[in-house]
Amino acid sequence: MWPCERLATIDSTQRELLRRLTSAPNQHRDPFGLWTTAQTQGIGSHGRQWIDSPGGLALSLGWPESLTSQSVAPDPAWPLRLSLAVMQTLEEFFQLTDVMLGVKWPNDIMARGRKLGGVLVSRHQVQGRWWLIAGIGINFSWPSPPDINRPVIALEDLGVSQAPSQTIVRALSAAVQGLCQHSGSGDERAWLDEFHRRDLYANQRVIVVHPVSGKPLASGCNRGVIHSGALRLEIDGVERLIEVGELSLREDRLA
Repeated sequence: MWPCERLATIDSTQRELLRRLTSAPNQHRDPFGLWTTAQTQGIGSHGRQWIDSPGGLALSLGWPESLTSQSVAPDPAWPLRLSLAVMQTLEEFFQLTDVMLGVKWPNDIMARGRKLGGVLVSRHQVQGRWWLIAGIGINFSWPSPPDINRPVIALEDLGVSQAPSQTIVRALSAAVQGLCQHSGSGDERAWLDEFHRRDLYANQRVIVVHPVSGKPLASGCNRGVIHSGALRLEIDGVERLIEVGELSLREDRLA
């Protein structure tokens, strides 16, 4: 089991993990993690700040890329695979039914059509060695929902009363560790099919938008993903691949 240290409070578990790697690289040769329920400046997707819910879980895990691949190229599908693994772990740990939870391309964990959590994956070179850092954020409660441009939900809304603890951290860490150990082996079709099955917008009309300006970039029908994590978007009967990157997905309510 990868060691995971609990922090009383921190600006960002992802920033702190990277700080430790760069300031003392020789002390960190193996995977490790940091977690807290009091994060003050969390990192969200597309450069946004992650707004933590009260008591929300912020967990960051770092591991050498050599654990998963000998290639120098990053795997862009990590956010999709990790969001699926985190969702499945939450279901099993809190005994939630699969009707409640789902995913949204590329890295959102959803419940009842609202965002429950998210996964970010970044890649860093430290003294010639490539590291992957996965940041996982899960909402616990929203006494006053934040004023942001997307609906959110929390574990408390799903009937979960227990606060995040070392036990759920271990479960999430084990899920990520297992994914790392089996990445690139076995049937790739299995996780692709499962992601599409659990995708909130599977086989629906969607709009790909710029995450900052909100400008629509493309629209079509969500036909699933490929092994690289790219979205298969059918536009006027022709399939186009939308690569994982600085993009966001929305339901096409006018369809």
